Amino acid sequence: MRAFAALGLTLVAACASPPGPQPPGPAATRMVEFNNLRAHWFPADLTSASGGPAIVALHGCGGLYDRQGRLAARYVETAARLNARGIGVLFPDSFGSRGLGNQCVARAGARAVTVETRSEDLRLALAWLAATPGVDGARVGLQAWSNGGTTALRALERMQDQPTQWVSLAGAALFYPRCTDALRRDAVLVRAVPLLMQLGALDDWTAPQPCEALARAQARQPRAQTIVHVYPDSYHGFDGTEAVRLRTDIPGGVNPAGVHQGGNPEARAQALARLDAFWASTLRTTRP
Repeated sequence: MRAFAALGLTLVAACASPPGPQPPGPAATRMVEFNNLRAHWFPADLTSASGGPAIVALHGCGGLYDRQGRLAARYVETAARLNARGIGVLFPDSFGSRGLGNQCVARAGARAVTVETRSEDLRLALAWLAATPGVDGARVGLQAWSNGGTTALRALERMQDQPTQWVSLAGAALFYPRCTDALRRDAVLVRAVPLLMQLGALDDWTAPQPCEALARAQARQPRAQTIVHVYPDSYHGFDGTEAVRLRTDIPGGVNPAGVHQGGNPEARAQALARLDAFWASTLRTTRP
């Protein structure tokens, strides 16, 4: 187990904790469109006159849908969990809106939709969300997985450089992003936004070490608020429910033979509990 804390950065390995509450059934969604970008909008049952919190959630390289063309179980579950806490969720469809499907089998630098393009999708989605009736524009967050997390890092960098062009974020929670490009650029992420990164210690698709190094670099910036949790015995997708498998169709991993993907029940329970606590703190929500 590794642990250290400096200038708002905490890096810890997972420890035992009770699983969080189970989500209710699938939430109700409606399709919305803005600037030729389609999105699934799961509004929470909001009663406050000032509106309630909401997040934009960015899918990974597999896109929003499963092989049957349905919204993937991960995202249905996410919407249900967050809606149960009074948080609305917007899922922009960066791939389907452009007539594209799964992009995982293409190398990160050769995908039809780049991280730069997706970060602009995010900028538009945040603006739409903040202007939506029933949403408190001061309580807007960002949640993302894998390629979506890499996109989020680029967006947090752009927010630092172009603050007037972006909606202010209350917090950002990322699962296993690829941090190599941001680290190589010596990226400075927007400083006032609390950032939670949750990583798998055994991730051989998007290795955790560059993200740990990026977090240490951010900790040297004024007002940095970066928290990193690294889960032992956990691969890419540890927060999911599928069994771990070796994927030989994914290029660009740590090992030429392929990458591992799949859930770790203990890490999943801990990660979801920490995610709930993060949103309760940054979006000022109640936890059921």
